[in-house]
Amino acid sequence: MTLNEGVYNITNIARNGQGDSDDTKLSPKQVEFWINYHRSHVAHLMTQQGNNIDAQLIQDMGIVPLTDVDKADSSCPAVEWGCVIKKITIPKLVDFPGTRALTFVGLIDKQTPIVLDYADTHIFERATQFGKLMNRAYLIGNTLYVSAREGYETMKYINIRGVFEDPTEVFTYAYPGCTPRCFDRATDEYPISQKMYDEVLRRIMGRELSMTLQTVTDEQNNAREENAKRP
Repeated sequence: MTLNEGVYNITNIARNGQGDSDDTKLSPKQVEFWINYHRSHVAHLMTQQGNNIDAQLIQDMGIVPLTDVDKADSSCPAVEWGCVIKKITIPKLVDFPGTRALTFVGLIDKQTPIVLDYADTHIFERATQFGKLMNRAYLIGNTLYVSAREGYETMKYINIRGVFEDPTEVFTYAYPGCTPRCFDRATDEYPISQKMYDEVLRRIMGRELSMTLQTVTDEQNNAREENAKRP
């Protein structure tokens, strides 16, 4: 299912199957927001208590370019603290516990992992004898920081896969010889399983859509009453 198909299905239901009728005054952008919003909530519920993340939820960001920064990563005022590391800002992840929504961080072969630490323990993990042998990373907000091990200091690209809050914000980055590609609402598969879409649809119909249609009906009734009072 594409995002446009999902939006059309919900909009058409709201219009009682009347196709392109404008009677409901329902914005496709509003419906798209509902789908993304409820997908995030349903995904969280379905992966609680250690349940596996459905593979259809995961998006691949492709080859992601890294930027060299000083460990202090300070811009105003500029403060340096040696030890150059690398970083990349990624789209907002679904609000799973910890970094669970970040399903893979690794080399561009999409098989060799980069160990994902918590930011507050990264320095200790990296200091161990075994820790020094691995490329390691940690997430602060939406920024992923990568500490390259010896021999990988010139690493420029990595691969990232995860479950993102707004799938339309996941795009491929530009690198030499490649043109960035944005999410296509009309042709790209929207990352959701049929079971999850059924639950998202049920929530939208029972919560958002019922309130929206009731509001429109009230406005129409009020307008009719006002017109009836006019001489």
